[in-house]
Amino acid sequence: MTTFTAPAPRPGSAEEGRAIERAALKVFARDGCTRARLESVAAEAGVSESTLLTHFRDLDQLLLSVVLSSAASVATALSTVADRHLSQVTDLEADLVAFGRAWQQPLLDFPDHFRLVRQIGAEIDRLPAQVIEVWRNVGPQQAQHVLAHHLCKLAGRGLLDVEDAGRAAGRFILLVASPVAHRSFHGALPLTDEETHEIVADGVRDFVRLYRPAAGR
Repeated sequence: MTTFTAPAPRPGSAEEGRAIERAALKVFARDGCTRARLESVAAEAGVSESTLLTHFRDLDQLLLSVVLSSAASVATALSTVADRHLSQVTDLEADLVAFGRAWQQPLLDFPDHFRLVRQIGAEIDRLPAQVIEVWRNVGPQQAQHVLAHHLCKLAGRGLLDVEDAGRAAGRFILLVASPVAHRSFHGALPLTDEETHEIVADGVRDFVRLYRPAAGR
């Protein structure tokens, strides 16, 4: 997996730089990645444009840093969810349903990130290739990598029959997580608890049907 690091910041207060990133996330999420303006970010952050430019070379560098930071925060949250729910599985289907529901929580906890995701989807053909690569690798692919690690452990306990953990993780996301994200437009139109549970439970049943060991079918 490719490892990405944030663009090297320019001299300035680290906290001020983080505050600018937080403000920039709001602006990119609201106005769009290609339509946002430096003056809008500066106004949101409550700093001058010259102060902003002491931290980031230009708007492109700021966008790259924001995408990296925001995607990494969500990936960390998803990793925590996976560690909490998949480390001690006793009832495979019930525990996977509980995990699948918890996996949706970042849609509520990181609303600006998912507004940014919607903007990325709308502007995909106009964004620098590096921004897309960073978002994919630090966000969705990192989350899939963490999930694959846990599925591999479950397979080692004989709870799943998994030959390729990465592919199995991709199928879990496709069956369980993606339908909620797509139906809710990445959290823009939140689903009810009942709708979320039904989608997740149906997806988990299909996943378990695919990967339950033959002896347990």
